[in-house]
Amino acid sequence: MPIDPKFQKNRKKVGKEEGITIWGPVDPPETLGIRGTYVAVDWDLCTGCGICLKVCPQQLFDWMEASSHPTSEKKAFPVRETECGQCYLCETKCPVQAIRIIYPGLTGWLNWLAWLTIPLLFTQLVGGSIYGVLFGPMLGLQAPFYAGWVVLVLGFLFVLSSLIYFSKRGELVEGRGIMYTTVVVESGTYGIVRHPQFLGVVLMACASILVSQYWLFVLIGVPLIVSMFKWIQLAEENLIAKFGDDYRRYMRKVPRINLFQGILRLVKRRREN
Repeated sequence: MPIDPKFQKNRKKVGKEEGITIWGPVDPPETLGIRGTYVAVDWDLCTGCGICLKVCPQQLFDWMEASSHPTSEKKAFPVRETECGQCYLCETKCPVQAIRIIYPGLTGWLNWLAWLTIPLLFTQLVGGSIYGVLFGPMLGLQAPFYAGWVVLVLGFLFVLSSLIYFSKRGELVEGRGIMYTTVVVESGTYGIVRHPQFLGVVLMACASILVSQYWLFVLIGVPLIVSMFKWIQLAEENLIAKFGDDYRRYMRKVPRINLFQGILRLVKRRREN
């Protein structure tokens, strides 16, 4: 059997070793438990093959002795687990499925920003559209009103496309969601912009302003649009850590969210090919 994917819920912390949490039960030498919280290694399954040490681009693992354990007397120890870039290579390559990567989540001000962004984004996208349907544009400008609906549909299609191409081209980790890709996706809308999901949100936020033409949705929408660029920056940092040179090459080929530049580059690449 593979490592328990819900070990944080099903097991108890029984101590630490070099700052890394140990999850019980532990009864040496036969039962050693799980080492790590974000990069977790089940020492009762680990056979000491060393594949995780070879494939990890961040070099998170070191060897540690496990004398007289029935599967092996040396184990992979996730001593630098906080530096994990979530590439999932160790998890997917482990022949006995002894490793589980867990996204640590957002902390500090980023966590507060996320909690603030989600309800405001819902209010902006849904509220602006409903206002436009029920009351029409507050300023009475028809051209922006109809253009807003076109932009809203376009933005929705960009968000939807990110889900479709992640699931089709992302080589997902089995048992994980569609965001857990293991390769850089470069096809479809990802061949036009690097972050179609963020571009879609920005377009829909702009659309709600055009449709409603109401001051409240301007006050909500503009900060939201600005915050999207901060989320893009954070996503880029994580993706560089995760994919390394593959993502840097992709960055040189495809713009962040500049739709017009992305289309021009795509046309140019197709002509060259």
